[in-house]
Amino acid sequence: MNWWRFVVAAEYRKIFAFRADFWVTFVGQTLVQLFIARALWQNIFEASGNQVMEGYTLPMMTLYYLIVPIGNRMLQGENVGFLSREIYDGSFSRYLIYPISFFHYKTLTYMSYSAFYGMQLILIFLLYKGFISADLTSLNVMSLILGVALFLMASYTYAMLSVFIELFSLWADNIWSLMVMCRFFCYFFGGSFVPLAFFPEWLRSVLVYTPFPYLVSLPVRTTMGLTSSQEILTGFVFLIIWSFLLKKCAKLIWKKGQHRYTGVGI
Repeated sequence: MNWWRFVVAAEYRKIFAFRADFWVTFVGQTLVQLFIARALWQNIFEASGNQVMEGYTLPMMTLYYLIVPIGNRMLQGENVGFLSREIYDGSFSRYLIYPISFFHYKTLTYMSYSAFYGMQLILIFLLYKGFISADLTSLNVMSLILGVALFLMASYTYAMLSVFIELFSLWADNIWSLMVMCRFFCYFFGGSFVPLAFFPEWLRSVLVYTPFPYLVSLPVRTTMGLTSSQEILTGFVFLIIWSFLLKKCAKLIWKKGQHRYTGVGI
């Protein structure tokens, strides 16, 4: 009954097995993107002559783009191809003889990565508040907890979306481009590149019915303490609904496609 502990422990051993790769990826994806975004928005603020743009100041933008790369890593979990690679090389066969559903197993491994990056997010956020902004008094612990919780729920939703798409590898020879396109849409319409406050009003009114704004924008703004209780509750409800629908669709695809799996590569 405690099989999940062994699965999580195994995944964390993988993460720490390549420490250099871990730190290079972490520093590269976080600090490099932060410096680029900071320089870009500093020029935009200076050129506009405004201190506040769509409710954001430059320090707020800096914090926004500090959280986004780590939040994106939480969404990615095991990264693109975490399921399709195993279908192509035949290693997926092992899940068919496991005493648990491959849906449960892969979801747990995916969320193990997401939870780990969530701990990173908490650490980096506290370091920023303590050393960069030097204002721990403004730290809202509840907002931080709710923001991480939203990111974890968003990661689960994204995991279900990824499983749904990657199961099409049972029919297609290569779905890499499809997954990259999916990630781009999630990042772009989720607010990873530009905060959604800068999007046209008509587009934002459409996006609220999709999972996109709840994957990145809402968790980031919640972590920063910029959202209301109603927005947070609405976000959780939409993420739960979309997770349920995507999981149902993924199971339907698996039911239709499992007989096409041949175990190539064994």
